[in-house]
Amino acid sequence: MMRIPLLLYFLLISLTSSAAWSITDPMVTHKFYIDSQNGNDNETGTTKKRAWKTLAKVNEQTFEPGDQILFKRGSKWDGQLVPKGSGTKENPIVFSAYGKGALPVIAANGMFTDAVLLKNISNVAVEFLDISNRNPAVKEQKTGPTGLRILAENIGTISNIRISDLYVHDINGDNKKGSKEGHGIFWDCQGPKPSNIENLLIANCKLERVDRNGIRGNGTFSFRDNWFPNKNLVIRNCTLEDIGGDGIVIKAFDGSLVEHNKLFHIRTRAKDNAVGIWPHSSDNTIIQFNEVAYTQNRDRSNDGQSFDIDGNCNNTIIQNNYSHDNDGGFMLIISDAINAKSWMTKNNIVRNNLSINDGNRRKRIFNFALATDSTLISDNVFYNNTPDSVKIEFVDIEYGGPKNVVFAHNIVRFTNSSTLVFSKSQKQYAHLFWKENALEGNITGEEKLLNVTEGNVSIKDKDFKKYPWSVLKKLKLDK
Repeated sequence: MMRIPLLLYFLLISLTSSAAWSITDPMVTHKFYIDSQNGNDNETGTTKKRAWKTLAKVNEQTFEPGDQILFKRGSKWDGQLVPKGSGTKENPIVFSAYGKGALPVIAANGMFTDAVLLKNISNVAVEFLDISNRNPAVKEQKTGPTGLRILAENIGTISNIRISDLYVHDINGDNKKGSKEGHGIFWDCQGPKPSNIENLLIANCKLERVDRNGIRGNGTFSFRDNWFPNKNLVIRNCTLEDIGGDGIVIKAFDGSLVEHNKLFHIRTRAKDNAVGIWPHSSDNTIIQFNEVAYTQNRDRSNDGQSFDIDGNCNNTIIQNNYSHDNDGGFMLIISDAINAKSWMTKNNIVRNNLSINDGNRRKRIFNFALATDSTLISDNVFYNNTPDSVKIEFVDIEYGGPKNVVFAHNIVRFTNSSTLVFSKSQKQYAHLFWKENALEGNITGEEKLLNVTEGNVSIKDKDFKKYPWSVLKKLKLDK
């Protein structure tokens, strides 16, 4: 019997995460203005005509609940913003912009690890800033350069942090996995006291030309024998383009909602494993209504998929996403080494997704690696009409095998010069169950499949009012 998590439970998590920043009419205590051209640090900073000038002046203050720190549009600062002071949930401290013109620029230029550092502060919002950290003197910074870092260090819990409407770009970190890799937006939890972040919202941000990772965090307290995860993450309406390695990585969170994001041209420079969107060491994750396209895998190495359910994860739903033209395929499902620190990945749902022309370079749609348990893959459409002569494995099984995998009510249609193949052994297919799927067009090897229930599913049966099925009508695939 499959252990599939209840949708109601995920709905409650979604509502809780979304409500974390539902603040109405916060009280403004003070407004402080910063103008890099006409400001003066000897002034009070409390009016536009008496604005401060430098980031150093801002960094030496300890702000109070309800304070607004406003940077003048069209201004630029070379340096680092490290604010002090926490707000309250009702009256957060807000760092934002004023005036007209281009976003205020904070450029670390490789002089600091982080262009913006939010360390051990709660009830804070950062919005409408242009953030970069490119050192022009080197090809790759070996310091782990970051645009914006949220750090909980030896403090316990920090909470209610909103990051929105930022332009984060041009961060030339190392593209190899490890301590030297760079990040656009990064959450970080350090000890020795177990520390975490609760209620983190990242919304309406644009990230470009970031090496190595777009949006992700670390997992210091993500081991199951020292489990103190972050809680309630929402990443919504962000656009990521030309990311050297991974796009969005949900790391060490219990309760995450990743939705309505667009990711194009991921893994553009990394040579090791990288995927568009994926959780690791996280529970109760929902990934929905995202578009992921052009994730690269030019060297036929691992990964390059649009999505991944990775090691030490439990209860993940990936639904209603539009995936297309990703070199490495549509989906990776994998466990790490399974022990007291890292549990087997289990209880996965992959449903109502549309995959078009995925896997043409790596020659596979799904990749199961090591042992995983209980995966339901239902009501998806996998379509390929490439003019190139390609043979693509539907389910690639490596290093052991998954248990309790059900493919139900999926439509697989390969046309033109593309061919879908089932080339694994019947032993490898033994734990896969097939219920009322439609395999249409250029398909070979399906006679090897075991545990098959015949059905008759049509693309016309799909609900075209629901994302992403409207794409089918535009491409005239529903006929």
